[in-house]
Amino acid sequence: MRTIRRLYFYAVAFVSLEVTLWGLISLGRTMVCRPGLVVCGDGASLARALSLILVGLPLFLFHWWFAQRLALRDGEERSSWVRALFLYSVLLATLIPVVQNLLALSNRFLLSAFGLTPLRALVGGEQSWSDNLIAIGMNALIAAYFLSVLRADWTVVQPIQEFANVRRLYRYVWVIYGLGLLTTGLYFLVRFVFVIDVEWVILGTFRYWGVNGMVSTAFGALLWAYSWVVVQRSLIEQEERESYVRLGLLYLLSLGGAVITVIAGSMLLRDLLWLLFGRKTDFTQFVSGLGSPMSMLVPALLVWAYYGSWLSHTLKEVPEAPRRAGMNRLYFYLLSAIGLTIWFAGLTILARLILDLLFFSSILLPELASSRLVQALTYLLTGLPLWLVAWRKMQTEALSPGDAGDHARRSVIRKGYLYLAIFVSVVVSMILAIASLTNLLNVVFSVPTGDWQRNVLTLLVLLLLFVGLGVYHGLSLGWDAQLSARALGEKYAAFPVLIFDTQDGFGQQMSLVLQKVAPTLPVRVQPAEVPPDASFAPQAVIVPSALAFNLPDRLRTWLATFSGRKLVIPYGASDWQVVGQMAQIPYRQAAQIIQQWAEGQEHRPVLPTWQIILYVLLALWVLPVLFSLLGLFVSTFLD
Repeated sequence: MRTIRRLYFYAVAFVSLEVTLWGLISLGRTMVCRPGLVVCGDGASLARALSLILVGLPLFLFHWWFAQRLALRDGEERSSWVRALFLYSVLLATLIPVVQNLLALSNRFLLSAFGLTPLRALVGGEQSWSDNLIAIGMNALIAAYFLSVLRADWTVVQPIQEFANVRRLYRYVWVIYGLGLLTTGLYFLVRFVFVIDVEWVILGTFRYWGVNGMVSTAFGALLWAYSWVVVQRSLIEQEERESYVRLGLLYLLSLGGAVITVIAGSMLLRDLLWLLFGRKTDFTQFVSGLGSPMSMLVPALLVWAYYGSWLSHTLKEVPEAPRRAGMNRLYFYLLSAIGLTIWFAGLTILARLILDLLFFSSILLPELASSRLVQALTYLLTGLPLWLVAWRKMQTEALSPGDAGDHARRSVIRKGYLYLAIFVSVVVSMILAIASLTNLLNVVFSVPTGDWQRNVLTLLVLLLLFVGLGVYHGLSLGWDAQLSARALGEKYAAFPVLIFDTQDGFGQQMSLVLQKVAPTLPVRVQPAEVPPDASFAPQAVIVPSALAFNLPDRLRTWLATFSGRKLVIPYGASDWQVVGQMAQIPYRQAAQIIQQWAEGQEHRPVLPTWQIILYVLLALWVLPVLFSLLGLFVSTFLD
């Protein structure tokens, strides 16, 4: 209830603060507006500004006063993550506009200094200096007040973990924002450098790229460098070094840089292939045309190289080898999936082209054939090297002997990658088979169709390719299973388990479940009143709670000297109420714990099947959205 109350008061305070702030900014701009400026206030602007202030200000004052009173009276309220999120969000919502307005001022000033119109500034082209100064002043005042509140909170909050977590997010937002400005500036600067076409020079458009690029690069470099240095200095704290937020950011930036590098590299390779295939073009136009892919390639490659190296360095510092290998594995399987998708798309285009050249060359125009060949080679030469490098590294790891290879083969990431490839191949193969059969049945039933021979042959060739894709990954999955079964059988055989029984069927039932989970696991059921056989040296013992709460003296002495693993299962102690994780451990979960111990792993909870399915469905929904956003980003730059 208290969390819901906090969320309400701080959410309303944030929204009403923003409404009031921008109402004050609009009012200030209206009051200083003079005829001749690009933006000039009128009665409607004044009415809108006063409405924002008169509605937003009372709401903000009440909700902020109530939240402050609770925070000053209650230490738990003051230390909550909701309050920390509010304060840091206010700083972002005020300081980022300050930077944006400084950027607009500098951008228009530099454009005017070069004799260019300020209307084509990257940010705030239609604003005036008074618009920017009013926005800077108002936002800076609000930021200064809440910064003082935040500093006062930091001196008294206990524990500081909630505030530290939100502060970490705040710092990384500044890193991303500064990096975004920097890469945008580099994009325009590279385009400016590559313009040698006379037509572009006459038009003068490239000059705006140069000026806008210089301003954005300068602001972005300063902001990114400062925020990144702050983040790096914080790494003296263990929580910062081991933060999943930091790790997620490194994954995001390195993989994002890799994807855009591959896209830009394919565009550059396509232009070079057209040149090799004899397309006639003027040298100046060709070089100027390279500006578009190069302007994407240069910043993306720098981001990939820099943050990829930091990701590699961070993963090397992870102390547990299995966890470190798993994090590294995720990166390479994502790269492998990207490379596989690209080169397989090129393979399908090339297969269709070869089919048309062999059987339907009379209807294939030379220009279309050249275009498809260039497209196929572009995808093949871009995706195949990326897939080979990433996939061979993962295959070498999975096929290596010892615990490292065993962990790699049984990795959830590897299994997910292989099953996803098989799933895609099965679904697409099913669609292609249906389409092929539909075309054939149309001919049988005399349904008017177009060039059905070509359609059927094309569909069958594509079907063969996708079946091959599924078969290859299915064989990889089978090899993994064989190698894993052999290695696990040896591990289980070397991990004897002793079950202490209370003569009520517990031991027999537990033994049956263990044999199902790990057939080669040596299991012995031991009556509690009989001394353990010295010839059987168990690595783990299982004790029901009814016996654990009332151990015989002889068994208590034996367990005190036992150095292996011990597992207590809530069973038979009806007069005891067991709480916590142990209360949730029935036979199956206990067997999974023993299985993990036998494999040399620490116990980790196994997700329920419904939860795994939910995560898979969520991933299948999120990934297309992410790729759509990436495509929109790329198409925006191309336009």
